[in-house]
Amino acid sequence: MPSSNTSSSPAGPIVSLNPKHECWPKLWAQIPDAPETVNIQGQASSLLLPSVAIVGTRRATLRGMAFARALGFVLASRGWCVVSGLALGIDAAAHKGALEGGGPTVAVMGTGLNRIYPAIHGSLRKAIEANGCCLSEYQNDTGPRQYHFPQRNRLIAGMVKAVVVVEAPRKSGALLTAQMALDHDREVFAVPGPVDQDSSRGCHHLLRQGAHLLETADDLTQVLGNPERVNEGDQSMPPTVKGPVDGSSARWILDRLDFDGIARDDLRRKFMGTEEVWSEGMMALELAGLIRRLPGGRLARTMWRL
Repeated sequence: MPSSNTSSSPAGPIVSLNPKHECWPKLWAQIPDAPETVNIQGQASSLLLPSVAIVGTRRATLRGMAFARALGFVLASRGWCVVSGLALGIDAAAHKGALEGGGPTVAVMGTGLNRIYPAIHGSLRKAIEANGCCLSEYQNDTGPRQYHFPQRNRLIAGMVKAVVVVEAPRKSGALLTAQMALDHDREVFAVPGPVDQDSSRGCHHLLRQGAHLLETADDLTQVLGNPERVNEGDQSMPPTVKGPVDGSSARWILDRLDFDGIARDDLRRKFMGTEEVWSEGMMALELAGLIRRLPGGRLARTMWRL
């Protein structure tokens, strides 16, 4: 991994955690190769929340990043902490979606916390630390090394209830994370894609091996149920950040849109609220840049510009 694509860490105290710390991820007790200590920056209490990993290729398609971002948004708005690896592509999209959904997100890093890798994610990392945390088992000044990332992936797989693979080639770190999740008795979900696309082959392999098919966040809920926040009411827990889509009408609309578009009038007829509530939801989605209008009175999810 080229060190030229790193920069120094954003400001913020680095805290060392061990298994006796109250915020140590509880599920790490179930894996045989858990770290002895980890360093974090941000809100340690976010590690206590029920979590789901969203992972995938760095060379993601626009559609894949849009899906990961939308999925992160919905899962966070429903109470899940989204975990990923701060990499380009699917990881970054998942983190951004979770932040926009008003929930914390955890970035498990393959470098020390005094490094930002890739350097382009400096602003994203600051946002993650304000609403979740960044975590590393490496010494603070450690730069990126190829073998760090498979090691990092075991921590992701071990601290979550499920791993969702959005896009991944047949040989990829995301598939390695999925395999580690299976080894730890976690649930694995895969998002199908075009059959002629290399970044779909890993997901299709997982589906053939018995992974859960994921088309919407509801597919995950049917398997895992709804998250119950740990230590609910504990003042040490981080406050929920108000996302750009805070109204239930906006969530209702967004949950029913895809990337190809559906007729606005058909969707409006199915909505049980008033025209005023509908308009408020539409305005919130448009101001947040989450939807786009298509010819013929159709609405679609935004193809994100990452």
